[in-house]
Amino acid sequence: MSSFFMGIVVPFSILIPIGMFIYKNRHADKSIKVIFYYLIVAGFINAFAVGLAKFGIQNLPVLHIYTLVEALFFLTYFSSIFKDKMIKKLIKVLMVVFPLLCIINFTFVQSIFTFNTYTRPLEALIITTLCLAYFYKSGFSDNWLGSPINWVNMGILLYFPTASIIFILSNYFTFVDLNKFLVGAIWNIHAFLVLGMYLVFTKAFSLIKKTTSGINV
Repeated sequence: MSSFFMGIVVPFSILIPIGMFIYKNRHADKSIKVIFYYLIVAGFINAFAVGLAKFGIQNLPVLHIYTLVEALFFLTYFSSIFKDKMIKKLIKVLMVVFPLLCIINFTFVQSIFTFNTYTRPLEALIITTLCLAYFYKSGFSDNWLGSPINWVNMGILLYFPTASIIFILSNYFTFVDLNKFLVGAIWNIHAFLVLGMYLVFTKAFSLIKKTTSGINV
């Protein structure tokens, strides 16, 4: 049941927000479209990784590439919702520096056939920090829950902060003789977080209207 949930249910649940966006896309702004494109690319990459696993082929190299691609999508998203010039410049720097760190990591530091325990949690921390910075600068309005941007950011905060801890400890889970049930429970929690993020993104897409869907800060 656990492998079915993590290997089938959660990966295919990405079709829920994708379907909602397709239904509402006519009035979506640039920032929301970036999240949609991210989901499309993530869906293809995850499907490819699952396919490799089904044939008994090592798929961890895919995760290294996925980390780089995912980070660029989210950095592009945050660049589109922030108006602050200093923050936008910082994001542009990160869009160059982080991919370089990923390449250096899987070339010289960690094998591409092991979990990227350095760049994966770093990505999660960067995305979490930018999300919190947006909430801090934008504040709360009367229609706060009516904004697709705020729901996207809630989805991000549902997943990335906790996932960053799991990523940091991933090699420990793999190489230390922990109870298999405990290890399975930890990765099930990760799967539930992914599913939760997709469902919150679905809610965000359902709120897309003709008017501007977010507040730039």
